Amino acid sequence: MKARRHEGGRSATAGGETYVFRLFVAGNDSNSTQARENLARLCEEHLKGRHEIKTVDVLKDAETARKHHVLVTPTLILIKPHPKVTVLGNLGDTRQVLLALRLTGDGR
Repeated sequence: MKARRHEGGRSATAGGETYVFRLFVAGNDSNSTQARENLARLCEEHLKGRHEIKTVDVLKDAETARKHHVLVTPTLILIKPHPKVTVLGNLGDTRQVLLALRLTGDGR
């Protein structure tokens, strides 16, 4: 799992903001299925009622993947709150995903 921050390195915790995610997958391959399940679990546990997930199947919508510069799947992009963050992989390392998405008080 790799994470990239796009607009400055501001750290934040999950206050009352709504988190908007775009998850890019390739059909129902195993990593894509795991990423969907892991993101749903993470949101249920840490962002209950404060998240929106749009899933894009790159096999059906390659143009949206190109628009967002997605070259590998699964790819998760945190759209809001800013700064935008991109996380690659099946999101199985919960601690690292939480850190990348600024959903933990651990300032690393």
